[in-house]
Amino acid sequence: MLNKFAPLIAIAVFIPVADAQTDPGPYKKAETRYLIYGGSLGDMTAPTKSDKKIAFSIEGKAARELFEAIGPDKKDACLEGTGARVRHRNDENLECVRSKEGEYHCSFGFDLRTGKSIPGSIC
Repeated sequence: MLNKFAPLIAIAVFIPVADAQTDPGPYKKAETRYLIYGGSLGDMTAPTKSDKKIAFSIEGKAARELFEAIGPDKKDACLEGTGARVRHRNDENLECVRSKEGEYHCSFGFDLRTGKSIPGSIC
């Protein structure tokens, strides 16, 4: 009689394992800062209706996970010789850095007028 139910038991045991592999889990908290500005990152002004951007800075565990996800390392003239490792995507609009001391930092931004991705930091 036990053999009759063996396929059902196997399916019941397998389903939770399969779900655990496909479920990314809930949103996680992140150490994040942001700045809303106008102009450019190198020459910021107060935001206006026609010129409003946002820059995000992420640190800690979230930055480390992002850094690891977007590898490999790239060359960066701004950080050459510092011992820092740099990774970026989307024409450098998403950039992550691992300092020589092992601290992680990522930055990215958006033009709030157009919704387009822009850099969140400069050299």
